[in-house]
This record gives sequence, structure tokens and C-alpha cells, in this order.
Amino acid sequence: MKLTTILTTASALLLLAGCNGSKKHVEALASNPWRLEQVLFDDSAYSDTIPAGVTLLFSDSSTIAGNGGCNSFFGVYTTAGKDQIDIEVKGSTMAFCPDLDFEARYFDMLSLVSSYSINGDEMQLDAPENGFTMIFKADQKQ
Repeated sequence: MKLTTILTTASALLLLAGCNGSKKHVEALASNPWRLEQVLFDDSAYSDTIPAGVTLLFSDSSTIAGNGGCNSFFGVYTTAGKDQIDIEVKGSTMAFCPDLDFEARYFDMLSLVSSYSINGDEMQLDAPENGFTMIFKADQKQ
């Protein structure tokens, strides 16, 4: 009986510690709006043709929003462990703009991301299986 009580208590403490860790990660993601600065493909940088205003905003309730350079979008995300993330763009506005090809690629790349890291005012979304990293800079909250 004592062993069962000890194991139950230990399991509950570990569960609470894991939830607190996830909360800290979500707080870091949701701390700022993020602006796409660069995409790295196998060590080559792609930044010259990123339209102005490409953004990503995480909420603390597992939703995302942002702008692909022309259209606003929304979706959901989940995190696991210390750096795993899954992002799903659910929909966007449908304005016609000159560079919709980049926007479509941006939305697709978000869905391929599998991990993230935040260091100061820089966030990296990584898709190592697909050979790219997206680098974002924090925008000041307004």
C-alpha cells in the first residue's frame, strides 16, 4: 500500500513538473510577435526575396496567427518536450498579391517544422528532415 501511495505521489509530481515546463516554453513562444528574417536551406541563406511583414504570433492557448506577406492566416500549434513543435495553418484570407508563391511556400514550411529554439530576440523553427531552418526576430509588442 505504501509503495502504491509513493508511486502515485511521484507520478503526480512528475506530471506537474512536466506541465510547468511546457508552460514556460509556451510563454517563450507567445512572448513576442515574430518577423521572418531568413530561411536557411542546407547552409545557404534565403532572405532577399522575403516580402516585408511576414509574421508569426503564438498565443498561450495553442493558436497561431500571422501574415504571409499579403494574406493574414490562422492555425494551431502543439509543443512537446523542450523543443518539439507541430504547426498547422488552418486558413487565410484570399487577397490577390504579386508574390503569392512565397506565401504558399511559407505556409507549407510552417507545417513541416518539427522543432524550435529561442535565444534572446531570435527564434528558429527547424525542419531538419526537410533541410531548412526559418529564422525569426522578435517584434516589440504594441
